[in-house]
Amino acid sequence: MWRCGILVALVLMLAAGGAANGRAPTSGIRGRVVAGPICPVESVPPQPSCAPRPLAATLRIHRVGRRAPVTSVRSGADGRYRVRLPAATYVVRALPTDDSSLPRPPPARRVRVHAGHFTFVTITYDTGIR
Repeated sequence: MWRCGILVALVLMLAAGGAANGRAPTSGIRGRVVAGPICPVESVPPQPSCAPRPLAATLRIHRVGRRAPVTSVRSGADGRYRVRLPAATYVVRALPTDDSSLPRPPPARRVRVHAGHFTFVTITYDTGIR
């Protein structure tokens, strides 16, 4: 019986050592990048054809209080992105998509990442349609 207890303790120590020795964090930021509005007049209830569209874009992520970016992530064609980050507060800055001024990236956002969780963030670019 004591051998089983020692084995469990050994496995737990190895797992804890692996997390402290550079293994990827189990937390971060995930979400979608979309562009909207799509229609010049929004209706109530909203029409599905006027829903914001997924957008492939680059997001630069900084830790609060630091200027150098921690990382950058590019959303896929479906607008989804996911980046692993340790628990902390970050600034997510959406970059322009190309040489055009539209769609316009939103202002930077502060995002709090908690240990063991992915914080979901939707980034909405402005299409300029009014």
